[in-house]
Amino acid sequence: MSEVPSFPQRVIGDLRVSQIGLGCMPASWSTEREVHEQAISAIHTALDAGITLLDTADIYAPSWNSVGHNERLVAEAVRTWHGSRDDKARVIVATKGGITRKPGEVWGRNAHLDYLLRAVEASAGRLGVDHIDLWQHHRTDPSLTYEEQFHNLMALKDQGIVRRIGLSNVNAEMLRHAIAIGGTPREGGVVSVQNEWSPRYRQWADVLDICQEHGIAFLPWSPLGGKSFFAQLPTRFSEISAIARERSVSPFVVTLAWHLAQSPVIIPIPGASKVASAASSASAATFELSPAEFERIQLSLDDSDPLDDELVDLPRLRG
Repeated sequence: MSEVPSFPQRVIGDLRVSQIGLGCMPASWSTEREVHEQAISAIHTALDAGITLLDTADIYAPSWNSVGHNERLVAEAVRTWHGSRDDKARVIVATKGGITRKPGEVWGRNAHLDYLLRAVEASAGRLGVDHIDLWQHHRTDPSLTYEEQFHNLMALKDQGIVRRIGLSNVNAEMLRHAIAIGGTPREGGVVSVQNEWSPRYRQWADVLDICQEHGIAFLPWSPLGGKSFFAQLPTRFSEISAIARERSVSPFVVTLAWHLAQSPVIIPIPGASKVASAASSASAATFELSPAEFERIQLSLDDSDPLDDELVDLPRLRG
């Protein structure tokens, strides 16, 4: 059995994880066996390279009646990986909950405590664990105040099923409320935030500022900006494309290196369901931009307009 290589690390609360994670969602939009096996191989490739953070969610599934599909796939990938017991113990599987799917593909939100308790218990069962190392609230429930739902999140931790609490798709005001109620990572409170963030989408920069201030891990989802980002590389993101040519790497690698150079709290989680994509993500962890290259990219982004979207389903806030 070959030894799993050492990989540059960053922290999520008291956890040390690879400074690039793997987003496992793309593997769960199909039920084809070939896609399933390909996704297992992609996760194995990432683990072989030294990636130790896998991101999933209960809602990642091909249909409403197959909720938990991705969690089961990730559990299978870790279980069948050839790594040693110690290697597997270092793998952190982060999952999320709080979104609902019902017959007819009716999507909703639920942050009531009874629902969340059932959701985390189901996730733990699918992952084959007694407790979830990192559970992140996927989307806020507009039917509750944010204070009410965050108290419910902390109750999950009190129950012992969840070891650490993170948030996803939150703005700065929501994050400040969560910190005021639950505390910072050192105080046993919020340890991570998972928001969309990329060269294409740079809204809610103040959330990243708060994370840096308190040592909260910031896990950008869709860190490459989707297919439209690559379509715009020759013009809107020309410096990323140029540096990729100069350094003989892909724009994929340069973009992930840009994330890592922004802040020590950033841990990008690019999605992958193919071996080549997983290998490319892993290679970015040891690729560094020079200060001059980073500045070139920053200046070019400052001259372009970020995508102007807003989070939906914003909750009521008391204070």
